[in-house]
Amino acid sequence: MKIDIQSFKEEFSKYAIISLIGYPIIFIILYILVDVFGINKSIAFFITYTISYIIIYFVQLKLIFKKSHSFKKSIKFLIHIGVFFLLVNLIFNGLIIIKIQYLIATALTIVILFPIRFLSYKFFVYR
Repeated sequence: MKIDIQSFKEEFSKYAIISLIGYPIIFIILYILVDVFGINKSIAFFITYTISYIIIYFVQLKLIFKKSHSFKKSIKFLIHIGVFFLLVNLIFNGLIIIKIQYLIATALTIVILFPIRFLSYKFFVYR
């Protein structure tokens, strides 16, 4: 498999920029659900990430990887969501269990999975 470095850099840059825009929104929604509405941290995290994954599919499909929607891509995205949803929740809830503040736990979860998530999108979901 040959990798076009220029294309890779461009896609990664777009992914990083969109993530830098999207993650603060995740933090704001999470903060509102937990601190304003008093929703359990784990449930709020689940709700926030469910909404964000739906938006992410279409944004990445069109803006980052410039692909058209297909049944196969949506199935691969669902598989990706399943795997990463499990990873995200295991990491987040593990950090909560060891008494890491929930917004810090969210940030650590994002940082840990950021590069892995991009690579799985590029080489599995949108390939």
